[in-house]
Amino acid sequence: MTRFGRRPLVIAVAVLSCAVIGYELMPRDERRISALLGELCARLNQTKDESSLSALRQFLSVALLPQVSAHAEELHQELQGIDEVSARAHDLLDGPPLSFALNSVEVKVSGQLARVDAELVLSVRGGAEQRRDVRRTRVRLAKHEDRWQIEAIEVDPIAPSEPEARP
Repeated sequence: MTRFGRRPLVIAVAVLSCAVIGYELMPRDERRISALLGELCARLNQTKDESSLSALRQFLSVALLPQVSAHAEELHQELQGIDEVSARAHDLLDGPPLSFALNSVEVKVSGQLARVDAELVLSVRGGAEQRRDVRRTRVRLAKHEDRWQIEAIEVDPIAPSEPEARP
């Protein structure tokens, strides 16, 4: 190969490499959505006093749409609107310390809307008795400008399970 022939090849490889690296570093919607939900779980886990509750409420005002709806069996009602959801956040201080995590997260994006199917792992932290519940959860999100916000959260009740066989 002549010197002239190698130079365009090297330039093409360099440009292609930069494009691939840029593509991987550029935040994609699926990553942004997963990061938002991960941040929500982290904020819920950190809520242990009035100061952290205030930080959670401030995060919710940005992460949730004003008309958000939330449904879980333990709520005994469907929460409508950011004010109702934010008000119920105080329940985190009244009960045992809880830990929230998402597993098996599957994000589906369609234009300005997204749906997440995941397993919500809810654990009681501390104490001698450790309890862990896994529930199917669905989250709907909408994209406004360049930011994803939660439109609805639906948490299924604990699925009945058969007792574990003991020898």
